[in-house]
Amino acid sequence: MNKLFKYILLASVIFFSPLYSYSQINLMGKSIDDYILECMNRWQIPGMSVAVIEDGKVTYIKGFGVKELGKNDNVDENTLFAVASNTKAFIGTSIALLENDGKIKLDDKVQQYIPDIKLNITELSSMLSIKDILTHRTGIGTFHGDFITWGTNLTTQQLIANLRNVKPVYDFRSGYGYFNMGYVAAGEVIKAITGQKWDEFVGTNILTPLGMKRTITSITRLGEFDNIATPHSYNYDYSMTPIPWRNVDNIGPCGGIISSAADMAKWVTMQINEGKFEGKEIIPRKVILRTHTPFNLIPAPSHGTGNLSNRHFRTYGLGWGIADYKGELFLEHSGGYDGMLSRTAFMPDKKFGLVILTNNDQNDAITSLMYQLFDYAIGKETFNWDSLVFANETSNGVPYDKITWDEISDKTDPSLKSSFEMISLEGVYSNEQAGIMRIRIIGNSPQFRLSTRPGVTGILSHWRNDTLICRFSDFVLGRCLAVVTATNGKVQSIKIKAADFIDPLYYEFIRKD
Repeated sequence: MNKLFKYILLASVIFFSPLYSYSQINLMGKSIDDYILECMNRWQIPGMSVAVIEDGKVTYIKGFGVKELGKNDNVDENTLFAVASNTKAFIGTSIALLENDGKIKLDDKVQQYIPDIKLNITELSSMLSIKDILTHRTGIGTFHGDFITWGTNLTTQQLIANLRNVKPVYDFRSGYGYFNMGYVAAGEVIKAITGQKWDEFVGTNILTPLGMKRTITSITRLGEFDNIATPHSYNYDYSMTPIPWRNVDNIGPCGGIISSAADMAKWVTMQINEGKFEGKEIIPRKVILRTHTPFNLIPAPSHGTGNLSNRHFRTYGLGWGIADYKGELFLEHSGGYDGMLSRTAFMPDKKFGLVILTNNDQNDAITSLMYQLFDYAIGKETFNWDSLVFANETSNGVPYDKITWDEISDKTDPSLKSSFEMISLEGVYSNEQAGIMRIRIIGNSPQFRLSTRPGVTGILSHWRNDTLICRFSDFVLGRCLAVVTATNGKVQSIKIKAADFIDPLYYEFIRKD
């Protein structure tokens, strides 16, 4: 690890706020502070903010590291991070509030509120319920279609219209596929019922009553605040690098909230206390319990897998994953945003919860620290979760993604020539979902731009035969092998994809000119 990074990390621990009672949490025979610093060193996390709730009250909250590598601006409990998909529980709660007020039912059909919404299998469109879109049981695969949604210039209405182009991979209501656009549609349902945008409704009914004054729903408001973390990700040399904040307002209901550990701790504390915060009811108890109700089973063996968490079941409620850990019920959600990962989780029967916010999107510390804290909460025999997870997710500390791409690069073979000349790639291509691709030869390099991502360039280079390597200028989108179809030396189409973190699907662009 870079010595400067390590020095900044170790030198910039922020003392906890005196507003909270300090809990002497020990993890693996060391203080929680030392354990967290070890996690951060392993995963090269520039900054982290952590809160722990015990007996329904915040007992530990602290910031570590820096907001941006190369700078000495420290993280504290009020530093703003993207909490991304942790937004979903706020949307699920909003829908449950409307149901409690008699304005909606979970089994209402989405077309009652969004008449134009259609699925790929048209006859299923009229059956699609609010419960379906909130619990990931539409038949659409995990992240499928997100290359079209995440960070593009398409409007919310255009994205909803595009759902008819996303093919299902399992039967309707017969499986689980994490479906970001379901929550975007739910945001439109909230607007149709109340006349308020989703963030206005969440602000009025949740954020303001909880006193979450450092919580916003769009990067367009970041200029109103100070103490903001900078996102970080690996560049193509696998160095941790600051990257820009990305505007995701078009899909805000599935992941638009930006908050702090201190504010998110209020949210988790209210969950543990079944709707109450500081003795005051914020959300009716039955609404909270409604969101904690399992509605969709996530298929997984109930035993026999050797899973060290001793998990027996996994389900999904209204914006919460619901499972067990060593015999204890817990609810959780993670959030993944460009350059940031986060987790909120709680064990309702233990009145224990946590918030973990990081400014690096290439880490699993949000999971390992959660499990380590769970072991602390339930007093079960434990081991160093972080060292185990790190060992499983890397090869001797080297990311598997780097190993994969080193192997691909090593197999580049100029002697296995393409059936077309590179100059013949120039032209205009289209994909019904992803829009227009324009390829030009700049210097000796074919480069493309997409109409849906005007600020991003894709650089193409020959790999083997009719397969190219595509490298996006946007590190988060990553690299892919791009397959070209050509007839008699004339290019007919090219297939590209983003990193699996965005979308695992390939998109074929057909030549127009």
